[in-house]
Amino acid sequence: MGERFALGPLVELLSRPRILYTTALATMGAFTWQATASFLPTFLEVGTGLSSALSALLFSVYFLVHGGTQPVTGSVSDRIGRDATAMVTMSAGVVGYGTLVAAATLDLGLLAAVPGVGLVGLAMSWGAPVQSRFMDLLSDAERGAGFGLVRTAYMVTGASGSVVVGTVSDAAGWPAAFALLACVMALGLATLSANSLFGLGY
Repeated sequence: MGERFALGPLVELLSRPRILYTTALATMGAFTWQATASFLPTFLEVGTGLSSALSALLFSVYFLVHGGTQPVTGSVSDRIGRDATAMVTMSAGVVGYGTLVAAATLDLGLLAAVPGVGLVGLAMSWGAPVQSRFMDLLSDAERGAGFGLVRTAYMVTGASGSVVVGTVSDAAGWPAAFALLACVMALGLATLSANSLFGLGY
């Protein structure tokens, strides 16, 4: 037990470039997931003007899509690759959050809210390809403590999503807060694209 949780090996694991890169991707995903889980119903009700009942219904739809697409994206990532699948989820996030921002700023109501919520639900299935990426990088001996360590690292950091988005919503309004989430997804997509296009080896 002492050897598995020695500080040196844990620091070494987190400092590996490919592990650090994947942890950064997961942190962006966790940041966005945390903020969405905290504020999507409020955004739909206050930001887009939907009723409490409709907002709650769409929040349920979000979780249904999120849960239903995770096995699919996991299976797809086995076929076409982790990064290509993660890029699909991040792209869905950019479009989904952008659509929700449009619903709020252009007063489009359900016309934009429904597809926006569906795309955001798909986007939040990023965990399947990204977490599988961790497992590909860890040896059999490292997968227990190692995966627990990286998961703790990105979840603790990503937990700031609720605080940051809540602060932005107070300062600049709900459209700006959810536009920030679109930007985080765009950053994740750009990071994946750069690795793929330029062969960075991460």
